[in-house]
Amino acid sequence: MDQHSNISEANSDNKKRNNSIHLLAQIFSDYLELKELLRIRGVCKDWKYASTEALARIETFQDEPWFLMYGKGSTCSLLSNEDKLYTLNIPEFEGATCVASNSGWLLLFRQGSIFFLCPFSRTRIDLPKFPLPELIDCSEYVAAFSSAPTSEDCTVAVINRWHEITLQLHLLRRSDQRWRVYECLCTIGDLSTIKFATYKEGAFQILDGFNGLVTFDARTKRWRKHVENSSSVGKYLRCKICNNLSEKLGLEKNVCVSTCGTQISQCDGLDIVIQNENIQAAKGSSRTRPSIVHVSEQRMTHRRPDERT
Repeated sequence: MDQHSNISEANSDNKKRNNSIHLLAQIFSDYLELKELLRIRGVCKDWKYASTEALARIETFQDEPWFLMYGKGSTCSLLSNEDKLYTLNIPEFEGATCVASNSGWLLLFRQGSIFFLCPFSRTRIDLPKFPLPELIDCSEYVAAFSSAPTSEDCTVAVINRWHEITLQLHLLRRSDQRWRVYECLCTIGDLSTIKFATYKEGAFQILDGFNGLVTFDARTKRWRKHVENSSSVGKYLRCKICNNLSEKLGLEKNVCVSTCGTQISQCDGLDIVIQNENIQAAKGSSRTRPSIVHVSEQRMTHRRPDERT
């Protein structure tokens, strides 16, 4: 009886401790700024758990994107939507390339290894080894995932152009043990340099920097090429330009920057999309202007592609 009593008391103590951590997390997220949350993580183990949960809550409810900048090492700069700059140390960034971002998670690639990382909670989820040892060998590549990797229906796609006339898509569902490959004949005339990929209504959408769009239905495994709908002339995409990002991030003049795009869902159905960009700073200039674009599918109609799987 004493043993059962001790177990019951231990379970009760653990429950009270977990409730206290959740309560602390709520208080932290309501009253503390990001800088303060990062500082208090070293106070004790419970405060570390509570501050991590609070950071995840704050990040989840952001209406606008935050910019996380990293270089060759593990030191990162975080620019909040209030233009506040913070410094973080994330060892997982060492030697890695961020290929996609969604729902507060990053998809990182490093020497054939591919994994999810939540930069605030530092949670890492490893995926099966990627078939290509180096993405840098591909002239063009983008990636996207359907939802947070903690979701049962999370699906990941990495898309690259292969031999100039072929799009190659590597697909992985959460329960899969290996990547599956699907290909589509797609010339530069169909789709220019691929800039971004996203997921919407069961399909991965691959976009170029103009009006090109190719989609891959993750359920039926069918490709579709899209052309601009001439009957919708006069309907413009809504845009918001972010100015002076290099100054806000503390970059020096003439620094080249590569951006990893992301998608942010909006209640009006027009998602915010930030495309991948390689920004070459003009000589003598310290300004870059990545664009945030609200994407509408009303400008597109369909035509049947040449396809193979």
